[in-house]
Order: sequence, then C-alpha cells, then structure tokens
Amino acid sequence: MLRTFIVFLLLSQIVQSQVRVSTLGAEFKSHDQINAQITNAAKGTVSYCVEFGQHSLKAASGTVEDMETTPIPFYVQRQNGRKWATLLVGPDIGSSRHAVGLKPGQSQHYPFRLSERGRMRLVLDYWDGENEKACEHPKGTKTTRSNAFVVN
Repeated sequence: MLRTFIVFLLLSQIVQSQVRVSTLGAEFKSHDQINAQITNAAKGTVSYCVEFGQHSLKAASGTVEDMETTPIPFYVQRQNGRKWATLLVGPDIGSSRHAVGLKPGQSQHYPFRLSERGRMRLVLDYWDGENEKACEHPKGTKTTRSNAFVVN
C-alpha cells in the first residue's frame, strides 16, 4: 500500500507541468476580455515566443475603435466533438515575434478576446532556460495546456 502511494506521488509530480497556462475564469462571453496567466513553477527560467502586433476586437462591429493590441504567446484550440482544432487567430500583418524569459516563481498576464464561441483551451510551447531562439522552435519543445473554458 505504501509503495503504491509513493509511485502515485512520484507520477503525479512528473505529470504535473512545471509551466502552467490558465485563464482567470471558466466562462466568458464573445468579445469579453479573457485574462490568461503563464506561471513558471520550474526551478529555472523558461522561454516562450510572444506574437506582438496581434489585435482583438472589443465588439462585434469590427471598427477600428473596437480594436486593441493583445500580444499572445499561446494558440487557442476549440473542441469539436472529441477532437481539438486550432483556431486561426494568428498574427496580423506587420506583427513581430520575440522570445520572452520567465524566471522561476514568476507569472505573466496576457489579456485577449475571442469572437469564436465554444469550449476552448490555450496551448503554450516553451523551452527550458533563457532561449533567444524560442520563436524559431528549437529542439526541446515542451507544451502545456490550460483547462478548458467556455466562450458563449
């Protein structure tokens, strides 16, 4: 019994990601601001790529006044039956990508908005250590996913 508990404890620590991406809430309306947080629970710095020049619509009208810049380091997936599909919320023309390092114990917030509706999750690719080439997808990619959330 004790041996089973120890194995379970070790496996749960291995499975638990050292870098977490989460939303501050589980249900949102279309075009609501969604606050995502990346937390580094690892013992060292991690790096990920942030897309600057990304824009989100504050309202369905789509006017220039309703646009805001929302740099994001993750991509968004929507559940379609049993499968997850990546949404095309990619970079705008003229955007730039930069590697960002996150030290141990630190968190970073990334607010954004979605016009799509459904059951969503965020996916973040990251690398151990300071890596200025994180946007070039070097070897050693690790991936973490948020819990699912709903956009109505």
